[in-house]
Amino acid sequence: MERRQFLKTGLAAPFLQSARAAGDAVRIGIIGLGTRGSYELDVCSRLKDAKVLAVADVFQPMVDKTLEAANHAFDGYQDFRRILDRKDIDAVFVSTPDHWHAPIAIMACQAGKDVFCEKPLSHTLHEGQQMVKAARKYNRVFQTGSQQRSAPHFEKIVHLIQDGHIGQVTMIECWNEENDMPEGAGNPRDSDPPAGLNWDLYLGPAPKVAYNRNRFIWHYRWFWDYSGGMMTDWGAHHLDIIHWAMKVEGPLSANAAGGRFCLKDNCQTPDTLMTVFEYPGFIVRYSVRQGNSRRFEGRPNGIAFYGTKGTLIVDRGSWEVVPENAPRFPADYDRVEAWVKGGNVAWPAGFNHAARVAPQPLCKAMGETGLHIDPSCQEAHVQKFLDAVRSRQRPNADVEIGYRSVSACHVGNIAYRLGRKVLWDVKAETFPGDAEAQAMMGKKYREPWQLPGV
Repeated sequence: MERRQFLKTGLAAPFLQSARAAGDAVRIGIIGLGTRGSYELDVCSRLKDAKVLAVADVFQPMVDKTLEAANHAFDGYQDFRRILDRKDIDAVFVSTPDHWHAPIAIMACQAGKDVFCEKPLSHTLHEGQQMVKAARKYNRVFQTGSQQRSAPHFEKIVHLIQDGHIGQVTMIECWNEENDMPEGAGNPRDSDPPAGLNWDLYLGPAPKVAYNRNRFIWHYRWFWDYSGGMMTDWGAHHLDIIHWAMKVEGPLSANAAGGRFCLKDNCQTPDTLMTVFEYPGFIVRYSVRQGNSRRFEGRPNGIAFYGTKGTLIVDRGSWEVVPENAPRFPADYDRVEAWVKGGNVAWPAGFNHAARVAPQPLCKAMGETGLHIDPSCQEAHVQKFLDAVRSRQRPNADVEIGYRSVSACHVGNIAYRLGRKVLWDVKAETFPGDAEAQAMMGKKYREPWQLPGV
């Protein structure tokens, strides 16, 4: 089906009304049957509020295998547009590689479908902006697949930080450390696509290239044509929690350095990266190591909020607060200054010059710890989406939240690719006075594909 024909029929379809009847399941189509799509299919199959009617994937053997495992309880297609054209489907899950998120999600909004789109929400800044516009223009419920938003312990630490439990936060570290040396993803040769794979449809708006296994399953994340590397893959999770906890929408600037220094494969995005974001009143540093697995703060990935009263460290497995010590010379600064200058000082009885004054913890709870943990946060995240489809309220990871989180990642990647600091105007959503960075907000689509106009 030509895109123009699809949009004509899709826009003619009646939009969903305010909510489905209380006892009716939301009728679902799942687009993309990789790791995330298969998991979401499993989740939807277990929730009474969801009924899967169709799935789609460019790899026909995956479609066939999925249908067989489900005893053909739903329909299967190779072309996602077959799902969008169905009038009996209320909502779609977009679980494709990142370069397909925006076109499919916008087309789904135009066809009157609500959308659950995996993170990272978009492949470019401009795409994310258009996704937000589409959701608002067509009055769609649009959930970003940032499932940590539905994990109780992440909500807990957000409240602790916002309530001042660890004082004023001025620096935040987030990181991913692993050792994939030396082969990384390996160096498979270009070849013919496997039987049943529509390689041209997989590439879609991306440049036309020969099939390579690493550009297809999983490792597509490390190619600029389809994703943004570890920055958008994991960084989008970290920055989402940071934005939530710190009540911000984006950075003021970003500077980055790194490269593909150690992995000897055919991938492109950096295996070693250090990015510094400036926010109002605090800074964030995101570090990536794929050639060394020494754990930062004792965890292979996570976020550390450094406050004036303590440090809060969190990952998907647990969280803890490490109390900060009081100043070593409380109420004795004048005497210490005089002592340093060689003056005669009358010290309090029992004063220990070596230890000075014993440090006192400033946090209310010493070494407070919360073990997560709740493996069902993805299920809860999908349930929140289904609830929003019924209520027509914005979900807890609304499209604009997802866009703001990934926008910081895109700003960081643009700084890395330009090799210099960039300034970002959060309100205007532009790089002020920087035509070079501004040109990288979007990308050229391969004909005949184009980003649907909103």
